[in-house]
Amino acid sequence: MELTGDYILSKSSLLNGGLCNTEVSELICSCLRDQIEGKFLGEHGVDDKPIPSKPNVNHEVKLYDWENECNLEKLGSNEYLGQGKEEWILRTMLLSGSILGKGCEAAMKLARQDEIERDAYKLGGHLALLWQLYIDISDFFTNPKSKYSLVGASVIMALWEYPSIYDQLFLSQRPVNLNELNQAVSSNCCMVALSSLLNEELGAVLKYSDGMPVHDARKALQNIAKALYGDAMKIIK
Repeated sequence: MELTGDYILSKSSLLNGGLCNTEVSELICSCLRDQIEGKFLGEHGVDDKPIPSKPNVNHEVKLYDWENECNLEKLGSNEYLGQGKEEWILRTMLLSGSILGKGCEAAMKLARQDEIERDAYKLGGHLALLWQLYIDISDFFTNPKSKYSLVGASVIMALWEYPSIYDQLFLSQRPVNLNELNQAVSSNCCMVALSSLLNEELGAVLKYSDGMPVHDARKALQNIAKALYGDAMKIIK
């Protein structure tokens, strides 16, 4: 797998350089930085897999406004760790939202659609967030309990709603009690939070895709987003 990744990286770098567009090259190269940042973000467990940060409920939540930050610089900061939804958004933007968003922005640069470059970035970012949200919900509720990510939206949102269980689950010297975690995630409060986040991300995808000039492409993206949203809502209901 590592050799495959190295080959894909070298091949994509070669093709990226062949575009002869320094702005696009800078965007795509910054995606690699973001992914490396995301891999090492926060705490990791004994198996070297990431674990969520302890909910920081004693401080005012600072919303992560990724839409308006300079995406060529470092995305977000550690101050969003332990902030529930904001932590999940930061993790997702670093690992997948960055490359999809910047890929969309780069496509607009190459097409000389300067006026919608930033909206294309936002569209790609929100589509990645919606997609990851679907994956996190699907993995938690439909896959074997050992397969889901402990930094997925379902878990992080549950810990934010019930911060008292963090110490029991992650600070003890025993494996994570998946039954306790499942009960917390399956609570009504957490389901409402997940539903609300799904609504936010679908709304954002539809909003920014409406400004895209090609009707067929716009319709296809919206259909993908609606399908992901519909399937995720079915799972949690």
